[in-house]
Amino acid sequence: MAVHKTQVRAALFFAGLGLLGLAACMDDARQARFIPTTTPGYGLFYMDEGASAKLAYGAPNSDDVSLMMQCAKGSHTVQVSNLARGGAASTMTLASEGRTSTLKTAMDSGDGAALVTASARSDAAPLKGFRRTGRIDVAYAGSTFGIVANPAEKLGVERFFTACERTT
Repeated sequence: MAVHKTQVRAALFFAGLGLLGLAACMDDARQARFIPTTTPGYGLFYMDEGASAKLAYGAPNSDDVSLMMQCAKGSHTVQVSNLARGGAASTMTLASEGRTSTLKTAMDSGDGAALVTASARSDAAPLKGFRRTGRIDVAYAGSTFGIVANPAEKLGVERFFTACERTT
């Protein structure tokens, strides 16, 4: 039985489609671990504190903060603090626009709730994605949550990163 060139091309075409479908499924599985679970009543709040800037995700006008980003103005370094959910872990993962960074963490169990902190450059891929889109996903010790900024909050996100990258 002779195999025609068109049959070979068709077989290669369909095999390629199958591989593309498999790759798409693998990407979906990787992304599925970051499911947006924004907390009702929480928001993003920008604070200019003179020599430093903060971006807090929490309840308005309270100390009920789930995630805090802060920087010394012009430092290009963002310190990310998260409530220590699920116990101790050595890393925290940030994701935005399909890009992730895994950051080494340190525990701070000073006054109040235990916090885990990590540092990243302000131009790290997920932080750049957060700046562009207003969306970031955080994973730590088996716990994940997502933050999605509304249009007004996105202005605060931009102000925060501008402060971190430029002295005033």
